[in-house]
Amino acid sequence: IDRDLVVPRDGRYVSASGGEVDFDVIGAPASLQALVAARLDALSPEERRVVADASVLGAVFTRDGLLALGVDPDGIDEQLESLQRKEILTIQSDRFAADRGQFRFLQSVVRQVAYATQSRRDRKARHLAAANHLAGLPDADGDLAAVTSRHLLDAVDASSSDDTDAAELSARACALLERAAARVGSLGSHAEARRLLEQAIDRTTAEEDLARLHLAAAWSAEGSGDYRASVAHSAEAVARYDALGRPVDAGRAAGRQCYTLCLLSDTAAALAVGEPRWEALDGMPGSDPALLELCKGLARAYGDRGDLVGNTRITERRVFLAEGTGDPQVIALMLSSVSTRYSYAGAPSTARALLEASAGMAREHDFPDILALALNNLAANLVSRDPAAAASAASEGLDVARRAGVAGILDYLRLNVGIALFASGRLREARVAVDDAAESMSISSLRLALAALDTRVAGALGEAYPAIPALGAGDTQADLALGADLALSVAVRDGDRAGAARIAQDALPHLLLYAGLDDDFLLYWPALVRAAVDAGDVALAESMLEPIDTAAPGAVSPVVRAEWYWLRGLVAALRGDEPSVVEADLRAGIEALDEVGAIGMRGQAQEDLARWLVEQGRTADAERFVAHARATYEQIGAHGWLTRLDAWTTTHAPATT
Repeated sequence: IDRDLVVPRDGRYVSASGGEVDFDVIGAPASLQALVAARLDALSPEERRVVADASVLGAVFTRDGLLALGVDPDGIDEQLESLQRKEILTIQSDRFAADRGQFRFLQSVVRQVAYATQSRRDRKARHLAAANHLAGLPDADGDLAAVTSRHLLDAVDASSSDDTDAAELSARACALLERAAARVGSLGSHAEARRLLEQAIDRTTAEEDLARLHLAAAWSAEGSGDYRASVAHSAEAVARYDALGRPVDAGRAAGRQCYTLCLLSDTAAALAVGEPRWEALDGMPGSDPALLELCKGLARAYGDRGDLVGNTRITERRVFLAEGTGDPQVIALMLSSVSTRYSYAGAPSTARALLEASAGMAREHDFPDILALALNNLAANLVSRDPAAAASAASEGLDVARRAGVAGILDYLRLNVGIALFASGRLREARVAVDDAAESMSISSLRLALAALDTRVAGALGEAYPAIPALGAGDTQADLALGADLALSVAVRDGDRAGAARIAQDALPHLLLYAGLDDDFLLYWPALVRAAVDAGDVALAESMLEPIDTAAPGAVSPVVRAEWYWLRGLVAALRGDEPSVVEADLRAGIEALDEVGAIGMRGQAQEDLARWLVEQGRTADAERFVAHARATYEQIGAHGWLTRLDAWTTTHAPATT
């Protein structure tokens, strides 16, 4: 390599070819830069060469790397030892470091100055030598692709206007960036994969390559939880594939865009993107890959809007498209997603069987992202049957998703962990889960669901009423149901019983379309019934019970059935039914809630029975249930509920022991 070394001249540092060195890029104070430059200038020519080569290799480097850049093998060991004595270099000695035993600069500013005081021609030559050295090393997995591409791009940036190899070097670098992105994405580092792909996009000019890179970046952005970036990249891919006259690939990109728009609670936009593509591609030879991708987004959009007919139509088509691929990964994902359709339709056992099959395939073939999704959906299915099992499934899914780096599913899992813990009466753990989820929650409907859970946890623990997030313009049934729940909480807090009842009446249809009688129904439905009861509106309260009253027995989960007994007792009391009927329902609710492990709700049902018994003049009988409720609240740390109970007993019942 031609050594165009930089030398001091008249207080400035210039290359031998006369170009002045720009120290501004280093960022350190000018006085420190000058001091370091003078220190490097005092080294021997051989040592300066080692330092210059090392600065190109990076903050940490190897002896073989220096040899690849042309350092004299006969003197390299002596020069490295000298540079260590002079405290320019050191050996990485941390036994936990992956690069233990390699050389590194003792101070980063020394490397920066050594790099900046090279001519562009020298820098380019060294970067090319480093890239060629790395390219010759075994790298079956692509672990060296990112650093090799960086050397190639640095060589491009150091090129002069007369160099003719910039385009070829950029193409090599972009191919390596794409390979590196695939590698880190497979390890769960989706944000890093997106960063590498966007570097490639910035250096690419060919339309076909840009379309492919944008679509890959859309996947990575979604995996990292940045849904707006995913939408932007997929839209770019759609436009470029359309311009290339490749409708199937454009349809695949449109499917990605459609699904991610659903994650942003914009189902109107999702359908506007997905439906025309579906109509154009359905029946076109070779279009199955695009139709399969569009199925995911369209099924989600129809389901979120409560359009069960549209959801069913697309879901059934998806089954056959997935089976046609013969790909276990595609089939495992399809099974998990199709389970949602059966949850919507009131077939929870079928949904659970599909989820267990999906999880089994994911474990067998090591698909961690699909396993995390299946466990999340399984937790939602189990929460109204066995809250403890739901918490276990969601916690396992959380561990899997963290290891896989699937940011999007993490938000769902954190929320489902919190809901299951709350339903189990594990309030302190639920508080931790809520706080953990609040740090990353990005999906609109999930932010509302988290806020709704937060109000319940705070109320139980006796904490200050949490802030209600600004309600967005989401058009999904989840957004409408959860927004109503939060508005209901505010009305109850403010003592507006009539307003709470009106909100409850409007909320029930959205809740049924959002969750059916399953999923999170157990969390939100009791508040609707209680709002009607507190307002003294018998007809409204009865209408709130009707979905369970008229449901087939197998369509009602054990927890919801237990809640139904309890709430039916409250409605019977409001209606003035025979005391034996009221008491039987309230006692049945307490027993059933205990059986399913819904400890917190069991305590509330015990408190309700005690209050009703006092109204009946049966104070002695009420004392036992007051004691049971108090013991439950103390056991689970429900200080807010305990304070409410104590305030009531002060004025309505004798103190219990």
